[in-house]
Amino acid sequence: MASIDQYKHKLLGRINCPSTYDFVYNSSTKDIGVYELLEDIPNSEDNFDGKTGDIIVGGGSGEAPALRITMPDCFDFFITDKDVDFQHHDELFKAFWTPTQSFKLCEGFKKIGWDLNSPIEFWLTENICLTLINEVDKFKKFNSGQKLPTHLKWTA
Repeated sequence: MASIDQYKHKLLGRINCPSTYDFVYNSSTKDIGVYELLEDIPNSEDNFDGKTGDIIVGGGSGEAPALRITMPDCFDFFITDKDVDFQHHDELFKAFWTPTQSFKLCEGFKKIGWDLNSPIEFWLTENICLTLINEVDKFKKFNSGQKLPTHLKWTA
């Protein structure tokens, strides 16, 4: 059971990470769940944090390591160029992976467009936002009508 399964959430879809390495314990899957939180996560949770409406990429322990994306602030920051008030990027998005997990994920994301000169958390968060706008009806309102280019392969 993944850490996300303890909390109310909705599976929105999956992205593909074509890593050569297994990033989920005892599994060769290359797909990573993308979830919308339907409740606030308590401070006692170690695998991710978040509030209702935030996006969690990866389910934490028992699944792919997690990345939290704060909604709608990340859409405003990456897509609409609205001013977003924050002190540190962890308020917008935060990775919950170890260096080894990061290596495994980055090796896969490098194959589909991540550049070593860009922080992986920035690249992945922006591409998740673009993918959500393209693929999930609820988020299409953040788009101006055209399909936004992204490097991620999405499965609903």
